[in-house]
Amino acid sequence: MKTTIIYAHPWEGSFNKAILDEAAKAAGDCYVIDLYKDGFDPVMSEEDLALYSEGKSADPLVEKYNEILDDTNRIIFIFPVWWYDMPAIMRGFLDKVMLKGSAYDSDETGLHAVRNIEETYIFTTSSTSTDNLVHRFGDAVNGPIIGATFKAIGFHNAVWDNLGGIDGLGRQEREEHLAKVRTVLE
Repeated sequence: MKTTIIYAHPWEGSFNKAILDEAAKAAGDCYVIDLYKDGFDPVMSEEDLALYSEGKSADPLVEKYNEILDDTNRIIFIFPVWWYDMPAIMRGFLDKVMLKGSAYDSDETGLHAVRNIEETYIFTTSSTSTDNLVHRFGDAVNGPIIGATFKAIGFHNAVWDNLGGIDGLGRQEREEHLAKVRTVLE
């Protein structure tokens, strides 16, 4: 099974980086798309938008990322939850890379996935608790991301694991979380 990890965190010293390292070890042979290191521009330009309906982009990274996704059976997203949602660079990845013809097709009944990625994992961290994210702040991951976007683009069997309250956690709790990531992905 070919695994692709989509990673979004700008700081090498973050706990998200530790999750990335653990996930990459557990996944074995995998692609890592590090959006910040790649210098990915999440902004949909006028030129991008003009090409979007043709399933194309002016951004060369979009083509590279789609080639990687075409060879993917399992996808892993790793990012912090900022303002109760994914960072803008991750949202931009979905906006720009999920192109008509490669990620989805559409007709009068709606969007239909082109890809069939069998396993989808989302590992996030947040300052607030997971319970608050789900019950007080709109449940952005389970609702719009998993329930709508991922379904429309063929990212199946999505599992979300958030380490909430990260600011107050000690080393032991963080190590336990990394062990859980390893167990889930092996």
